[in-house]
Amino acid sequence: MGKQDQDSIQAFDALYTTNQIQILKILLPFCPSETRKSLVVMIRFLELQYALAFVRSNPECFRDPPIPFSLNEIYEKISSYCPPQLRSMLEQIRSMQNAMQMYEEMKQVMELFGGTDQDGEGKEGQDKEGQDAASPDEAFDPMSMLMGMLSPSQKEMFQMFQSEFKEN
Repeated sequence: MGKQDQDSIQAFDALYTTNQIQILKILLPFCPSETRKSLVVMIRFLELQYALAFVRSNPECFRDPPIPFSLNEIYEKISSYCPPQLRSMLEQIRSMQNAMQMYEEMKQVMELFGGTDQDGEGKEGQDKEGQDAASPDEAFDPMSMLMGMLSPSQKEMFQMFQSEFKEN
């Protein structure tokens, strides 16, 4: 994991916590073992409570447009956290994306020398209906990737929280 990724994680943690919660985390190893279990749960509960209050009281923080999607950038950032099976699947998707990009570049070169592509279509970058074809990055939805990584119970919980925030 790179320093910038660590900084992003620390910034997120700092935004959605308080100094009191941070102090509790620091004191956790010094507590008796029978106290630690309940303290861990209490810390997580306090973090959730604070995060919910923050989101409700600062809706303007979430109006920024998302960062432009880049499968390669996302892969680089999350691969160290992924189990081997997911890492392999993401690497296959990246390979397919690179192959598609290479094909598009070769197709453009062929069009430059031949005027049309091998299918007889005269316009580059358009599909059969004549509409602009999306780049592989734009066609991939990061939300569907996230949902694919969640267990059914996590999906249900996420959808419950999402509907809660849409109402407010």
